[in-house]
Amino acid sequence: MHIAISGKLGSGKSTVCGILNKDHGLEIYSTGKIQRAIAEKMGITTLELNRRMALDPKLDHEIDDTVNEISRRRSDECLVFDSRMAWHFAENAYKVYMYVDPTVAAKRVMGDDRGNVEKYRDVEDACAQLKARSEEENRRYKEIYGVDNFDYANYDLIVDSTSADQFETAKLIMDSFGKKESGIFLSPKCLFPTALPEEDGSGELKVFVHDGYNFVSSGHGLLPGYGKSGARFVKAALETDESAVKRALSSARRRGKKLLKTYESLCGIKYESLPAAFIRSVK
Repeated sequence: MHIAISGKLGSGKSTVCGILNKDHGLEIYSTGKIQRAIAEKMGITTLELNRRMALDPKLDHEIDDTVNEISRRRSDECLVFDSRMAWHFAENAYKVYMYVDPTVAAKRVMGDDRGNVEKYRDVEDACAQLKARSEEENRRYKEIYGVDNFDYANYDLIVDSTSADQFETAKLIMDSFGKKESGIFLSPKCLFPTALPEEDGSGELKVFVHDGYNFVSSGHGLLPGYGKSGARFVKAALETDESAVKRALSSARRRGKKLLKTYESLCGIKYESLPAAFIRSVK
């Protein structure tokens, strides 16, 4: 069985794959390096390359067909595919999605040497460019393949690298893969509340994704304990009730930044990013 690792830009996919290669002897097939090399050769940014690929999907199909062919031809081996669409094309694969807070991702990529075509003025510029690039990629995937790369339901394992180092992240992936277990493991710093603890009697932590952030729909009473424990990961379930999602988002917009400040105090944490839902607050 193979491992297909997708995820957000700056989540540390390539670094984790390097650990899986070095410490576990797993062969890595990376398409990100191929795209960066093409952009470098053409003297354009990876975002511009994605825009050109949107007009000519030939390269998309070439990369994805190769992933599918390799996964089938070497079905008796365990390969790691470091590719945003490998979950869709690699046969018999354990599907992993790596998440990271947008601000943390921006700080990471600013510290990386990604060539002359990936330069950023500051963290805010890096956040904007990474968001634009990921949204452009996902728009193209939807048009070409009819799938949403951001949908957690597509994956066996979602792992958040915001608070964990690359070794902790790699260990969680390998442990879960070994047991063939599924789950969503997120950092307490990336769980955005939509209600106060005393208003939510549910004992199960459920989340949904909106605009690239993880919002809590139930289980708010668990958050203070998770935050104070210093846990790198906490397990959550995916919220599938659309009415619950709408109510939670409405509550977040109504309460605004004050709710985040309350949880920072209760949990002993500091949120790195501020989702737009909390900016649209009623004074």
